[in-house]
Amino acid sequence: MGRKPCCDKVGLKRGPWTIEEDHKLMNFIFNNGTIPCWRNVPKLAGLLRCGKSCRLRWINYLRPDLKRGSFTESEEEQIILLHSRLGNRWSKIASHFPGRTDNEIKNNWNTKIKKKLKLLGLDPVTHKPVDKADGNRKQEETSKTKSQDVLDEIQVTLDETNDVLNDYEMLCRSFDFDYSFSMEESNNPSMAETTSAEKEDSLKQWVDCVDSFLLWDDNFIPLEEENEFSQAKNKK
Repeated sequence: MGRKPCCDKVGLKRGPWTIEEDHKLMNFIFNNGTIPCWRNVPKLAGLLRCGKSCRLRWINYLRPDLKRGSFTESEEEQIILLHSRLGNRWSKIASHFPGRTDNEIKNNWNTKIKKKLKLLGLDPVTHKPVDKADGNRKQEETSKTKSQDVLDEIQVTLDETNDVLNDYEMLCRSFDFDYSFSMEESNNPSMAETTSAEKEDSLKQWVDCVDSFLLWDDNFIPLEEENEFSQAKNKK
């Protein structure tokens, strides 16, 4: 839900204000003092304008304490100092300049002060020399790249570890005995403790099975001796 419109804007006058409209608005405000609600001002003052338009016309053009004219050098220096602390919060910056509007200060910043800072070799956003600002940005980008590379290496290592464990599990299953190992068991100490005895029995079975493949028959004749025996037999 958005903010309710200040008026229907049907049949209201648009465009520049006339001198007659300015007099009506000024007379109404001078006679009634502070304005509690700008929505009711157009009807009470006899204006075919929006309440927001009346408020902006009074604040930016008609109020008696409004200060006009170009900014002085001291005012521009103060704007630069406040902008380095507050950023683009123009309403807070304008509170330090009685008689100046936030819109006027913003326009002066964008049209004059920003260009002045660039000519001095300063970044209008960070208020630092352009070379140092670029260097800080490059350092941030480099640090982000390094951290991403480290994360990629860790991910590759984890993938390789998972592949090795999967191959080992397949090898154990090929010997037809109940032995399994998973990342869930390795990350769960309680599960590892409960199945430690079963894993030891399965490991012994696997070792016995491998040893059975490595047993040599007593009557086995090596290949070289077999060749010598066959040559001697042929000579006879």
